[in-house]
Amino acid sequence: MLKSSLAVLGTVLLVGAATALPAHADVHQIGSVNVANDHFTSVSWEHFEGAVENLQFVATGDTIECAHISVTYRDGTTHTVFSGILPKDSTETVTFPEGDSRMRHVDFACKAQNVDGARIALSARSEGWDARQWARQPHVTTYEDSVAISH
Repeated sequence: MLKSSLAVLGTVLLVGAATALPAHADVHQIGSVNVANDHFTSVSWEHFEGAVENLQFVATGDTIECAHISVTYRDGTTHTVFSGILPKDSTETVTFPEGDSRMRHVDFACKAQNVDGARIALSARSEGWDARQWARQPHVTTYEDSVAISH
């Protein structure tokens, strides 16, 4: 009786694990950028192949304040998916429902609280992988008083 109960439990756990993630989804480290502490650094990433299951933002080197993290989907719709504080060494995960995950780009405006050059790292769990697309550097533009100061 105990063996059959354990076998049933094991089967349930395996089925649950198999349905929790798509079979071809992999985590892709997209990259990281420095953010200033005296102004918001605006960043746009356009490196997404296939459906994205989730995005992870990691604050490194300092606590980081984000005015917004927005996702623009392939149909042109834009949604703000996060705004607020990312504590130092924390991870913010944004999960997307199936069918709502084909994105064109992710944009954010963030600044470090104290340390100039703190970093935000971005990774995505995605079905697609094209090394030529994922290996490109993100387009980074920094604004000060609504004027672009670097590209």
